[in-house]
Amino acid sequence: MAIDSSLQDFARSELEKLVRIPSISFSGFEPKFIDDSAQATQDLLRRVGFKNVEITSIDGCFPYVLAESDFHPEKPTCLLYAHHDVQPPGRLELWSSPPFEPQEREGRLFGRGTADDKAGILVHAAAMEYFRKKGEELPVNLKVLIEGEEEIGSSHLPKFLEQNRERLRSDVIIVTDTANIQSGVPTLTVSLRGLVVVEIVLKSMKAPLHSGMWGGAIPDPVSILINILASLVDFDGNIQLTSIGKSKRVDYSSIPVSKAEFADQAGLMNADLVKDDFLDRTWNRASFAINAIQASSEKLANNVICDRAYARLGIRISKNESARRVLEELKEKIMRELPQGIEIELRHQEPAEAWSIDPYADSHRWAFKAAETALEKVFERELVYAGCGATIPFIGPFERAFGAPVLTLGVEDPYTLAHSENESLLLSDFYKCIESEILLFSELAKQIRERQKPRERA
Repeated sequence: MAIDSSLQDFARSELEKLVRIPSISFSGFEPKFIDDSAQATQDLLRRVGFKNVEITSIDGCFPYVLAESDFHPEKPTCLLYAHHDVQPPGRLELWSSPPFEPQEREGRLFGRGTADDKAGILVHAAAMEYFRKKGEELPVNLKVLIEGEEEIGSSHLPKFLEQNRERLRSDVIIVTDTANIQSGVPTLTVSLRGLVVVEIVLKSMKAPLHSGMWGGAIPDPVSILINILASLVDFDGNIQLTSIGKSKRVDYSSIPVSKAEFADQAGLMNADLVKDDFLDRTWNRASFAINAIQASSEKLANNVICDRAYARLGIRISKNESARRVLEELKEKIMRELPQGIEIELRHQEPAEAWSIDPYADSHRWAFKAAETALEKVFERELVYAGCGATIPFIGPFERAFGAPVLTLGVEDPYTLAHSENESLLLSDFYKCIESEILLFSELAKQIRERQKPRERA
């Protein structure tokens, strides 16, 4: 069952409409565009046949879009998730085409949000459009939740789920916000790392000062910041916090990605920079990154002692660590390293825990079996279960709230460059993901019927 060109054209056209809306959820950007994006998503879901489509919010957070299909009590219920907010564009001069003007090159659609995660919205919408155009009845009940603050940590989501628990209750959750391990290789993500993010601002004077006239007699906040950051991690990347545990090394040799391919996917200048246990380090261990560091700038650099230094750092954590404990120790260590008299502002995001699921556990094997059948039939190759070093904060709260298995379909691939300049979507995988979700609905209904047979005989 290959989807026809008209459905592909529909998905591509509607995706481009959403990408043209710069729905950046980070502070400092125009929040009106998040509202515009929610409105466009609401309109899309209505046009493909969803019912009770509405925009909603709690505590003034960026808007969610909710929708549902007609409900039939004998059918299983699937909760479909994606998010309509996007990352900032980054360095505009590095984009090959404007970030919010989608453009196709060599089978990839370039633009911010083409993959992360407006493609995820269109997978759900196009699957619904397929049944609407065919005039066929859905094999499952569908509920839809499109979030508006995923890129900034989903801090309101646990409370939102608690308030809407009965409305969103489902048998299985389908998420379209992860990546295939390689282009054209169907992949379900079964583990994610958690995330702790801290921002540091140091100040020591009212304005920059001439480094010759004042240097040596007064503290340099940039040097102090660098020393603090250096105390947090060694040269080999080992994080210097006692709350970071030692993970058990996992053998990922069966995953079809070589060291050379991994280096190519990452765009490394030298493949020798990749560690032999690269997948274990990426999926199964804590890691440290300085996301931004700023004092002056390359263009404005001159002979001064800067008055202010800023850094944003992130620690990805495994199941061995507690996100809250890591955050508290991290803040305590920063304060211990801070010289007296230096003014500091310390900010943090809501910490997110790591997540994992066993696809072979009896309680939810039925859902993963359905996904295996659907994805392997469409992609015409064996499904891969993989970890992911990224963090999706909402998945843990979803699983806890509904006690339902989470299936994560990959709309991205290793060359997507999500969160970076020149983000892009491999259109062939995008269309296969739509087709897979259409087939997945039928396979889930079939698995539910199989599970009910023993009870009916009893």
